[in-house]
Amino acid sequence: MSVSLTVHDTLAQAPGDVRDQVYGLICEADDAFWPPLRARTPEQGLSVGEGAVLDAAPTAYWASIQTHALITASDAAGRVLGMMSVARDKRLDALDMTASAYLSTLIVAQFAQGRGLARRLYERLFDLARHWSDTPCVATRTWSTNGAHLPLIAKLGFEERLRLKDDRGAGIDTVYFLKPL
Repeated sequence: MSVSLTVHDTLAQAPGDVRDQVYGLICEADDAFWPPLRARTPEQGLSVGEGAVLDAAPTAYWASIQTHALITASDAAGRVLGMMSVARDKRLDALDMTASAYLSTLIVAQFAQGRGLARRLYERLFDLARHWSDTPCVATRTWSTNGAHLPLIAKLGFEERLRLKDDRGAGIDTVYFLKPL
């Protein structure tokens, strides 16, 4: 399958059909995240635990990533198979640093998984981070039980920098990773 990678300066500036497809991917993958994307707001951060309020859709999260750079992987017909939402020069208070590239969201459509698309998206992100900064590094955070993402970032050479025990519920830590380039 032929796949092309495209970079948009911001998600808000992507063409309407791309934005629609990316929103569809986010909705489709919502429950694959912990907490679900519909539980995340810019004001609250990660909303987990008893009494957490979930929106019907990841609307607040969608709004919060509009200023992020967008990398998409699309097939020859223009169907978006995967996406990355990336904040440039993101201040990470938990790590007391600013990352030249902070991966907020990585999603590969379920039917397209297992084809190396996430790795290709990461490789494009690394190229961008090198272009964006004289001291490039890529940071991300995830949850400690994320069996889909953790093996990949380990293979890509990310280093664990901080673990917030039980931050996402009992037995589920928030884990920050960094990869200097």
